[in-house]
Amino acid sequence: MDDYAAVIAMLNNTWFGAELAPETQERLARLGEIADFAVDEVILQEGDETRAMGVLLSGRLALRTLVPERGPVTILSVEPGDIFGWSAVLTDAQAQSTVVATQASQALLIDGAKLRAALKEDHALAASLYPRVLKAVARRLRATRLQLLDLFAR
Repeated sequence: MDDYAAVIAMLNNTWFGAELAPETQERLARLGEIADFAVDEVILQEGDETRAMGVLLSGRLALRTLVPERGPVTILSVEPGDIFGWSAVLTDAQAQSTVVATQASQALLIDGAKLRAALKEDHALAASLYPRVLKAVARRLRATRLQLLDLFAR
């Protein structure tokens, strides 16, 4: 996408990107590309290599996991501003859940290999991005824990 200003504006409307330094926002905009997803489109399959980290800009995604004797179960909804495919910051990481669009959605997808290289070379980028990713993971763990408590209560 040539219009990085539009991507930066979209990032500014998310909790993930709103407080990032302008240089970091620009770097992410240049590393990523905008992707559109249709309802029921599978974006990432559980167990597959995670090749990109996404920041959801609009729409809604479901994180689903395969539960024995129950099949795929939605364990969490991803709302605009949150990330998915966060394990792309790790080398050879596998998706921990299947990501499916439950609404028409738009996301900034950042190639994992490019992101890892940028984080390795740019310490300021790493210092600002890693805490955001960890915050997202912590939010995800907390929400998943509550979902699982509900799941097992039945």
